Amino acid sequence: MSRVVYSDQTASSEQEALRSAHGVRLVSGAEEGTGVNALPAGTYGFTYSPGLPNAPLFAVRRYRSYETHKLPTGETYLIGFATPKAATDIASSEEVTVLLHPEPEGDSMVLVRIPYRSIRRHRGYAAPNEHGFQLTVSGV
Repeated sequence: MSRVVYSDQTASSEQEALRSAHGVRLVSGAEEGTGVNALPAGTYGFTYSPGLPNAPLFAVRRYRSYETHKLPTGETYLIGFATPKAATDIASSEEVTVLLHPEPEGDSMVLVRIPYRSIRRHRGYAAPNEHGFQLTVSGV
């Protein structure tokens, strides 16, 4: 029986620029596994529990894990990729349901940031074998 091994995923220059603009640093080894709610402001990491207030963050991006930023202000953002239409819908003040991807995929090539405060509904986890994470947002 063979074993599937997923390599670490690398960030795009746009993601690196967003991290810099948000003023966040990667979670340290000692902080890994801590819920985003308990982490210090100014950190980011990766999770399979996007949108949960206590989503555990890890330093290494694994296959289909979602990036989460906790800004220096303490506000938390879910980072992902959406279609151009979904990105426009997210930016509106309307309540919309969109599919967010952890990395660029198909037509989902637009980097978006969704404040946790704008998430209205979502499933509490993202399965690595599924393509996208559906959530409802408003007032971004």
